[in-house]
Amino acid sequence: MSFKQRFKQLKTSWRNARLRWCKAWLDRAPAAAPAPQPHNLRAILFLRQDGKIGDYIVSSFAFREIKRAHPAIKIGVICSAKNRQLFENNPHIDTLHEVQPKSTLSYYQVGKSLAGQYDAVIDPTLSLRPRDLLLLRTLNAKYYVGLNKADYQLFNLNIANSQQHFADVYAQALRLLGFDPIRTQPELPNHPASEAAVQTFLQQNSLQHYIALNFFGAANSRRFSLEAIAHTLTAFQAAFPAQKFILLTYPEITPSLATLCQQHPNATLYPHTQTIHDSIALIRHAQAVLTPDTAIIHIAAALGKPIIGLYRQDPQNYANWHPKSEHAQIIWFNQHIQEITPAQMIAALQNIIPTPMHTPTPPKAA
Repeated sequence: MSFKQRFKQLKTSWRNARLRWCKAWLDRAPAAAPAPQPHNLRAILFLRQDGKIGDYIVSSFAFREIKRAHPAIKIGVICSAKNRQLFENNPHIDTLHEVQPKSTLSYYQVGKSLAGQYDAVIDPTLSLRPRDLLLLRTLNAKYYVGLNKADYQLFNLNIANSQQHFADVYAQALRLLGFDPIRTQPELPNHPASEAAVQTFLQQNSLQHYIALNFFGAANSRRFSLEAIAHTLTAFQAAFPAQKFILLTYPEITPSLATLCQQHPNATLYPHTQTIHDSIALIRHAQAVLTPDTAIIHIAAALGKPIIGLYRQDPQNYANWHPKSEHAQIIWFNQHIQEITPAQMIAALQNIIPTPMHTPTPPKAA
């Protein structure tokens, strides 16, 4: 066993030991209360301090459905500075409470400041850390909704099935609180400035019927190297010489991808991309999307776009984050995404990109 593997093992063991100690100290059942119903809930809190963009997309319907059933219910979200921008323009969310993600003190202070203000807390994460449990306990709510938390006394409402899509997990969380029926169609964050700027860019560059390409996932194993991207773009250009491609980007990688685009005439990017709002606008006008990133997949699914999803062979991850779309193709890899070849992606794209009709050669004049 390498030093890195041993260190990781020790770190995991120490974290689990701390969680067991915190569980013995903090895990107490809430006071007995009648079954929850929308009419007896004053306020509901969502814990989303570690939530990524994909989490927000698939769960965005929950805020809307609560307000649709009972507009007087106050909705709060515990978030971080990093993901605050996802929630701050949502018309259904009343209050944001920001924590410092790795600060136990911050978790405790925020929890104490909100003690008793929320009747129900929804935290459908698969695992807890000591600071998460501390925050939950200090909130002093009547109802705690958790995922696969039957061994915790604190969670008096538990979702047992961890093999379902996270959209269905959130729908079940709402049903446990008495909300039904529920529509799970996502609501994408609205950002008119990004939409207008992207539309102007597309019009100025005469970009229509393009495929949006994203070559980066969150983990290193889901990221193509620049060399692999260049090789893929060359293969796409040979296979689809008339097709336009727009590369989805983020500020740190934009200069490198812009250089690649200069070498591949049918590929371009939106150079002013700053946030996910810019990528949403580009996907909205795309013909289809190819990506390993589940946030991009969920955005494309919400917009009804054909999807080519690049997924690692991981049954649990796929069960929780697969595309909720009838227009999705999946390409699998085992350890690293660069196991996927350009030929595999081209084969999937051929199901989306129309093949030009063959034009017969006119007969030569006699």
